[in-house]
Amino acid sequence: MNTMQNKPTIRLLLVDDDQFDRMACKRALTQAQDCDFVLFEAETANQGLKLARSEAVDCVLLDYHLPDLTGVEFLAELAEESGELPMPVVMLTGSDNAMVAVDALKLGARDYVVKGSDGDSLQWLPAVVLRALREQRNIQEKIEAVEQLREAEAKYRTLVEQIPAITYIASLDNPGELLYVSPQIRQLGFPADFWLGESDGFLKQVHADDRQHVIEAYSTTYQQQSALRCEYRLLKQNGQVRWFLDEANVVRDEARGALCLQGVLVDITADKEIAQELLYYRRRLEELVAQRTSELEKQSAILEAANARMDNELCERKRAEAALRKSESRFRLLLESAGEGIIGMDTVGRCTFVNRTALDMLGYLQEELLNQDTCSTIHVGHADGSPVTSAQCGIYDAFRSGSPQRTLERFRRKDGSNFAVECTAHPMQLDGKVVGAVLIFRETR
Repeated sequence: MNTMQNKPTIRLLLVDDDQFDRMACKRALTQAQDCDFVLFEAETANQGLKLARSEAVDCVLLDYHLPDLTGVEFLAELAEESGELPMPVVMLTGSDNAMVAVDALKLGARDYVVKGSDGDSLQWLPAVVLRALREQRNIQEKIEAVEQLREAEAKYRTLVEQIPAITYIASLDNPGELLYVSPQIRQLGFPADFWLGESDGFLKQVHADDRQHVIEAYSTTYQQQSALRCEYRLLKQNGQVRWFLDEANVVRDEARGALCLQGVLVDITADKEIAQELLYYRRRLEELVAQRTSELEKQSAILEAANARMDNELCERKRAEAALRKSESRFRLLLESAGEGIIGMDTVGRCTFVNRTALDMLGYLQEELLNQDTCSTIHVGHADGSPVTSAQCGIYDAFRSGSPQRTLERFRRKDGSNFAVECTAHPMQLDGKVVGAVLIFRETR
């Protein structure tokens, strides 16, 4: 399977009036291996705003200094009526513009990247963009979840407040503390606030003869997280006694376990004489429990489907990584098997790769050459004995001129001895730009 087809495509809008900065950003983005970037470019803020509104861009890379607006003014124009940005924005700032980045973050920018003079800081640009998109996605999911929860809460609150029984939610962390009680509690003569926020909950009005029985029933429920069912008398504000049936269940979530105790208080004063009325309230309770169970089963099915999709995505990613490692292993084996010494260099001459043949000829360990200046470490001079510097090095001419260079040189071994070599330096190019050179050499007699 072609792993490139599985890479996500991210649409970016780059707003920067400096052509060289835009080119540097594009080079940095091409280094991303986990995704493909489709780039839209704008040189002015107004052009950028137009593209942001007409193109379905996923993220905006925004320079602060623009010909027509500042980056902060751009953010204010881009924001919707709610004050929220429709997509994440990453600021591109100079090394001396820390306060500018802070102001932009206050207006909703997700992150910022410093455009250093050496361009090294832009190497983190793909990672910053992906992080900003993840944060935006998480925020959106949280907003949607909160909205769904609010709608569900309003729906169930309306339902429970229409039934004659008193409904409540009790904390499992602080036994006895009521988190919610429905308005029907007013039949006892007290407002809902009278029962909330204290650890004794209903116990403050339980008849003295029933108090111990109620405490034991609640203790069993909290310790074993089991269903509650007990009958006891509550005292109204005017001193009148009413019998209540208290039934509750522990609400559980697959991910977080036990959440709370959800129950109802049913006035069974008349039911002591009329059994039929008691049966009625039991049936109503069973309907509520069945409805809640049905909702939890639906949520469970949704979670299982999401987990299955996640498993498939992880499997695909593992297969892609395995194929990449296999390809890299074959390529490295080919280089290690070559009879000539091979050294890879970046654009400033630092060693980025060295094969076994080169290490054997030079007498170095791999870690002693990697990231070292190649010329100053192994290059003694020209074949005619004249000394050489990095500025005069014919090997480095490969990425200065962009064309292969073939020369006769003298290389230095780790023990200080030197030997004559015939070497060829080939430039490495990416998207038409020289990104380093490959040095191939062999000893001459």
